[in-house]
Amino acid sequence: MSFAGISSLPNRGFGNFATPSFTSPSFNSKPNKVDNDVDMGGQQSERLQEHSDTGVEYQKFARLLETLQRQSNQQGGDVQLDIGRVLPEFDTLCSTRAQQFERRKNAGAGFQVSSTEEEHKLWESESNTWLLLETLFSAFERQKPFVDKGPEALEWSDLDLIEHLHSTDSNFKHHSAVKSWLEVIAPPTNPRVGAKRISPSAKSASSLFSQPATTTAQTNYQDPDATTRDGVKLDEYNQRVEHDLLLAVWEYIRRGQVQKAKDACENAGEPWRAESISGGDLYSVSTAFTDPQYDREEGAIGNKTRGLWKGTCYALAKESTAEQYERAIYGALCGDIPSVLPVCSSWEDHAWVRYNALVESMIENRLSQFNRGGPSKALPIPTTTISSAKDIFDSIDNSDDQKLRNDSKDMFKTIQTSIILGQTDQMLTNMAREARSARKAGAPLRPHMLRFMAHFVLLLRSKKSNVPKADGDFFIKSYVDLLISKQLYDIAPLYASFLPRKLQIETCSSYLKTIDGSKKERLGYLANIRKYGLDLHAILTATVDGLLEKSSSASEEDIETGVMQSVSAPTTAREAAQIKSLEWLTFETPQYLECLFRSNHLIRQYLADGRLNAAYALYTSLPLDIAESGPMGAMPTSLRREHTYYGDLFAARRMLEKWRSELETRPRKQDTRMAAWKWDVEMKELVTDTSTELENLLRSKWLFDCILPGDNVRAHELRKLRQIYLSEIALNLHEVYFQSRNVIPANLEKSVEMANLIAAERGEETPLHKELQDNGRLQELLAQIRLSSLELINLGRSPFAY
Repeated sequence: MSFAGISSLPNRGFGNFATPSFTSPSFNSKPNKVDNDVDMGGQQSERLQEHSDTGVEYQKFARLLETLQRQSNQQGGDVQLDIGRVLPEFDTLCSTRAQQFERRKNAGAGFQVSSTEEEHKLWESESNTWLLLETLFSAFERQKPFVDKGPEALEWSDLDLIEHLHSTDSNFKHHSAVKSWLEVIAPPTNPRVGAKRISPSAKSASSLFSQPATTTAQTNYQDPDATTRDGVKLDEYNQRVEHDLLLAVWEYIRRGQVQKAKDACENAGEPWRAESISGGDLYSVSTAFTDPQYDREEGAIGNKTRGLWKGTCYALAKESTAEQYERAIYGALCGDIPSVLPVCSSWEDHAWVRYNALVESMIENRLSQFNRGGPSKALPIPTTTISSAKDIFDSIDNSDDQKLRNDSKDMFKTIQTSIILGQTDQMLTNMAREARSARKAGAPLRPHMLRFMAHFVLLLRSKKSNVPKADGDFFIKSYVDLLISKQLYDIAPLYASFLPRKLQIETCSSYLKTIDGSKKERLGYLANIRKYGLDLHAILTATVDGLLEKSSSASEEDIETGVMQSVSAPTTAREAAQIKSLEWLTFETPQYLECLFRSNHLIRQYLADGRLNAAYALYTSLPLDIAESGPMGAMPTSLRREHTYYGDLFAARRMLEKWRSELETRPRKQDTRMAAWKWDVEMKELVTDTSTELENLLRSKWLFDCILPGDNVRAHELRKLRQIYLSEIALNLHEVYFQSRNVIPANLEKSVEMANLIAAERGEETPLHKELQDNGRLQELLAQIRLSSLELINLGRSPFAY
């Protein structure tokens, strides 16, 4: 049986918390407690102020998780991350924060009181929830093994029987742990305890009372039972003292601190009252067992007539003339409920009263099985209809007290209830559904609850509990999105690492797309992603693809397409953004393949529109060694060649533009002969270099051997670029030859000879005349060659000789 083992909870709709082993410290021991949200319904205030959400808490929780993850990694092997190990730290963080808000509230430090109170309530409730989980896990995971006392259980003491019950009955262990938790989370108490004042009477006796009894011969006395037996009243001062003492004793017992309650009675000068509340210890005798784990005092301890004592307590609890706190004290000690309810003021009080009754009932049932103690006809002990945790919370939900019913709907109390009942899976499903609906309606997710739910899901998963995958991922991803919105990029990857790979990529790439800093700054963000073991390659690829998609759909200023732009012309804002986005894939060599694939694709788009400037800017932004083979294996030949061919195109185009620019500086008649000679020499060299670059490009297999079968889209794009740019280069080459005929006369013949170059067959490669014809520029080139021929004729030379 699991630590809960309870069926579903009506009117809550929460499922099963399938943690097979949750665990209590020793019987009656209590763990030590160290001294804005998802709006999914509940009673939490929505007036939380942003001033309290500084981001420091996100960092503190993350550092604890990071340390735990690092320690698990250091252990190596298949060691699983156990977030239960940092539950005490979670509790401490929250309780410390709650104390800070409490001080602000008490000091009125300039904050809105309602907001500060709500923040205090949230942090305190979260602290209590982490403590509940810590208590339950500790109860089942770090238990002290029960030492066998021998086969004859009839010879065991009362204490042995109950310790055995605690060791073997998971329900009893669970109920005891929850009861201990309810005692620990009770608010701090600082009772005022004093001694009663004895006043001199008229007959020189002493009296505690305001009037003598009328039914006895002794009229002035200190009998503590007189108020009940004879109906006399304490004087006004002593009434206040008595009330304060009873209140203090009740508060101590409510917190499971019976010894402090006894000390309060002793300090008030009422040792008889201290003894009256001391009969609850289970009876045990000295034992011959020497096992060091068997921790037992020598000699008899506890109350052998515990049943009789409980019957007496029950009788006092039912005494109608007794003060309500006195009735509550003895009612709690014997496990009664009705006598204690009148002094209960909180949801926790009501839950504790019922758990106290349930635990006492289970103890009595166990003892009665071995004829130990039990009720008597003269002094019966209370009985209860509560037999499970479900009965307790049903009783609270169906209470006549409207405030109690409202309190039970509080967000954290709902979560605590689902934890106790073992129904967290359906609770997560319901909360996720409501959160999705709230988000769809435009309601923001409240950061406090979102942070808690993310860590809660991580805890349950580390404990192998049943967590609906989609709902658990929803809370973690929503928390990562929250961290990203607050620009907490250093810890967002930590939580993303707990998501499925697809969501890891989605979340991390979402914030990388928003970062537009320097290369050094962006390298820092990559270090965080790598530190938490995420797939950096896939994340960067998704980042670039997302940026390219976004920029391609963005509106852009009108640009002239279809016209060859100068390689030195400025790029547009959209082109600059696209080029910079590819930098994400240039930080590490393993990314080069993805980068080259995308850069080639983008260059093809630019060149198709005549945007030589954008294509050249992209080309020059890439690492010089991007087309080389890297650790991922040989770079695909077609990608490398394509990249290299673009370099050849840009080199030829730059030479052409340099030649054109130099041509504009032709010497004028008034320039000196030296200037003209110098220009002529430089122009000859420039014409030779430019024509060589252009002719080499025309004679190469430019982009032809990059076309692969099966890749139809890319093949179509490459063929189109060959048509456009081989046609353009052919016309450019003719232009250089023809315009330089006066500097290099032989170039006029070369401008005519180009007809042979264009018409020549090229094996498998498409002939140049076919490329020009398909691009609609063959006639344009032929017209230019015709001009060259006419120029030769004018010079008295035949164009047919070439």
